[in-house]
This record gives sequence, C-alpha cells and structure tokens, in this order.
Amino acid sequence: MFSVKRGLHTTALACARTKYTKPKPKPRFRRNVRSPTQTTHHNNNLSVTAPIPPAAANIVTPDDHPLWQFFADKKYLRKFDELDNDSRPWAVPELRRKSFDDLHSLWYTCLRERNVLARENHLLKNDMGSNQDSYETVAEKIRTTMWRIRHVISERDWAFQKANQELGSQREQFLKEFENDFLEAPAAEDEESFEKLARLQQSIFGISEYIDENTVDRSFVDGMKYVATLKLRKFASRQSEILDLLEQSEHSIQDAGEAFVLFTAENTEAAVKEACDIVKDLRAKNSSVSRYEELETVGDYIKQLAASQVENNTSSSA
Repeated sequence: MFSVKRGLHTTALACARTKYTKPKPKPRFRRNVRSPTQTTHHNNNLSVTAPIPPAAANIVTPDDHPLWQFFADKKYLRKFDELDNDSRPWAVPELRRKSFDDLHSLWYTCLRERNVLARENHLLKNDMGSNQDSYETVAEKIRTTMWRIRHVISERDWAFQKANQELGSQREQFLKEFENDFLEAPAAEDEESFEKLARLQQSIFGISEYIDENTVDRSFVDGMKYVATLKLRKFASRQSEILDLLEQSEHSIQDAGEAFVLFTAENTEAAVKEACDIVKDLRAKNSSVSRYEELETVGDYIKQLAASQVENNTSSSA
C-alpha cells in the first residue's frame, strides 16, 4: 500500500497549464518609448450627457422603405369609411379574358392589400379591443378574387396539357408519314427531300438553317438527334459503312456530340460518310456528352462553329 495526498483543486489546473495558457510576464521597463502618432478619445475630456428619449420625431423613415408596403397611404390605421366596402370580387368570366401577365399582377396586388388589411385588423382587435369586422369583410372579397384567379390558371393549365397530348399524337403520326416519304424518295430527288427536311426541323423543332441563330434548348437537341438519325437512314442503303454505324447505334443517335457532327454535315453521301468516320473516332476515344451537359456543350459547339465560319469568310475575302 502507498499513501496518496489529496491536493487542492488548483494543483491539477497548474499542472495542465502550458506555455500558451500561462499568464504572460509583465514587459520590461523601456526608457525610450515612441509617442503615439495620433491622439485617441482617451486623451480628451469626456462628459456624460443625458439620454435622448425615443420619440417619433427622432426616427426618419425613407419613402422607399419596404415596410411601407404594409400601410395604406402611409396611414397607421384607415377609418371604416375609407375602406372600399362597395366593391365586389372579380368574376371568373372577367378573369378568363385577362392575359397571364395581367393575372400575375392582379394576384400580387390582391396579396399586398390583404397584408395591409391583416395588419389593420390585428391592430383593431388587439390594441383597441374592437369587435368590428369591416377589415375582414374586405379581405374576404379579395380572397375570393385570388381563389378565382387560381381557378382560371388551373383551367388554362389543364387545357394546355390536353392540347399537348392531342398534338403529341398528331405529331407522331405526321413524323412517321414524313419519314416514309423521305426515305422512299429516289436519289434524284435528294435536294428536294432535304429542303422538306429543313422546313420540317424549322416547323416542328424550331431549328433554323443558320446554325448561329438558334437557341439551344431541349427541343433543339432532340430535333438535332432526329435529323442526324434520319440522315443516316437516308444514306444507309447506299453506303455499307453508314449502315454499320446505324446498326451499331441501334438505329438511333442518342449522343449529342455525335448528333452535332452528323447534323452539321452537308446533305450528301460523301459528307455523311466523312461524318460517320469522325463519329467512329469519337467512340474509339470514349468521347461522349452526358445528358446533363448537353445544352451547355452543344452551345459551345455552335459558338466554335460560328467563329470558324467567320474566320474562313474573312480569310477568303482577304
């Protein structure tokens, strides 16, 4: 057995101290001390003044302060006779004649007025202890208008979705009929067939013949893939290498980079054959474009192509 002395609680703290926790020693006295370069408030004689009592006159609120949106004409509380008690909610037939921008503006106007009325009603009920319901009556009319705005927008959304469904079925049928006519046309009518294809891509996908005038969106990329696949199918029966690429792609081009190469190629058998060779090189290098990066990548391709065309035109004119 051995005896253990119990120390004070400060002993453990003293043992745990390091050079970073120990108090710093006082600095040595210096004779030549440089005087401060600027004076501070400690060198001035300070005097304590009486506090300024808070008052409305001491507060200046700018006219464009956002909180003014919760006040009607910057009034603390409107009187009952200042409220618009004679108005009625907007009717659904009236709202159906309004544009989307008008409905959007009317919605936020109603929302702002309801916020104003909610503040005034809170003051009336809690601060003044009144039982009047004038503010709530006007707010209920505005709420009815907002509900009818949502009803009209829901009707338009439902009609838009239904029209898209009907248009989608008609579009599929139209594209199938066009593909049959396009692929069955003889080689002597290639120029006329590709002119029809250019009009198709403009009307269905919104793709202009001038590549730098297009807006790269999902419709543009899908149309580009459709046109690239249709080009391969057009010349597959005339060129075995084009047919091999089409079969390797399972009769559909899905990569945006490959589709861009085929889409921008000339509408001739030789140009499409050259584009197929480029696509094969891309696949050999495992170069592909992710679907999440298609829009940005295709946009960069178009900028590069437009810049090269401008450079070629400048050099040829010089």
